[in-house]
Amino acid sequence: MKKEINVILGERIKALRKQKGYTREAFAEKLSVSTRFLAAVESGEAGVSLSTLKKIVLALDTSADYLIGVKNEMGYDFYRQSAINKISKIDGRYLMQINKILEGFDEIVSINQNTEIL
Repeated sequence: MKKEINVILGERIKALRKQKGYTREAFAEKLSVSTRFLAAVESGEAGVSLSTLKKIVLALDTSADYLIGVKNEMGYDFYRQSAINKISKIDGRYLMQINKILEGFDEIVSINQNTEIL
């Protein structure tokens, strides 16, 4: 009998893996697990260890809460931290350009907020 948590975990891993463009084989290799094991996880037949869950979270840029069904959405804090992590990895030469993009985005948000008030 499949455990509900394993079914949720498997469905979400599979969906995010496909969304990120990983084949099952490539993703299994990235996690250092067998393709057969990953198939069992994605079908809800098997669970994962905490160390494997951590690898999955990092590889899919998601949260453990989302993967195991605690949260149905990844939430503001997750996206905020994800953006910060991505920006911190950017080469310094590009940070000024990223800042300009964010300033432009900030302008768009301000305009939209002012328009909604009217």
